[in-house]
Amino acid sequence: MHFSNVLAIARTQSKSEDFRALIARTVPEHLKVDTRCYGQLIDAQESHVHYRAIIIEIDTPSASNLTLDIIRKTRDENPGCTIFVVVTFASTLSKTKYYLAGADYCVKVVETSPEKKLSLFDAFLSENARLNQGGLILDQDRMCIYGDGKKLEISFVEMQVLEALIQRRLLSHNEIAEVMGLNTKYYDSRALEKSISRLRSKIKAHYGENIIQNIRGYGYKLSRGLICANHFQPVKEWSNRE
Repeated sequence: MHFSNVLAIARTQSKSEDFRALIARTVPEHLKVDTRCYGQLIDAQESHVHYRAIIIEIDTPSASNLTLDIIRKTRDENPGCTIFVVVTFASTLSKTKYYLAGADYCVKVVETSPEKKLSLFDAFLSENARLNQGGLILDQDRMCIYGDGKKLEISFVEMQVLEALIQRRLLSHNEIAEVMGLNTKYYDSRALEKSISRLRSKIKAHYGENIIQNIRGYGYKLSRGLICANHFQPVKEWSNRE
């Protein structure tokens, strides 16, 4: 199977080549950077090329909804990769729809200078490489987290939340509430947020990593590559979805 490390996606072929040249300045020399434009991905059949990272530029409002299908397609074809979306036009659009489509990171950059983009891509790819060097392990039997030669004990509810996030990566507030055994119609949202905040703080204090990201107005997502489970228990389908 052919493995290419990074895929740069932009609206047109010429823009994708410019995008590739910019990204190539940030990645190690041994990594290959492929390019695609929107049309190539929309019309293409299933790809047999698998990527470590996919970076998608959205530079116009009209391209916003079009890229959602591209994100879904690339996520289906590259389930283990990290997808990074950079929005380079002035917009008040929520990032949530990109996360729901399968993106891992979404950054809005109104300033479109090459220097600004370069610094963002450099930071992202460096962080992505660091996160995928290894990570934490959730031990459901012992209700603890292992990593970096340390052990962190967690509660049963905290273990269930982490397990659900590992399996689904992105959960709404209602889905988190159901995992925690709360009434999804009457639970106290502030209490839920405090519970997740305590879990985040506990892990960060112990390992120095913020593995649970808050998605404003929606819920929480897990940073890809930072934690895995030693085994999975079946997770029921949630009936209350936002």
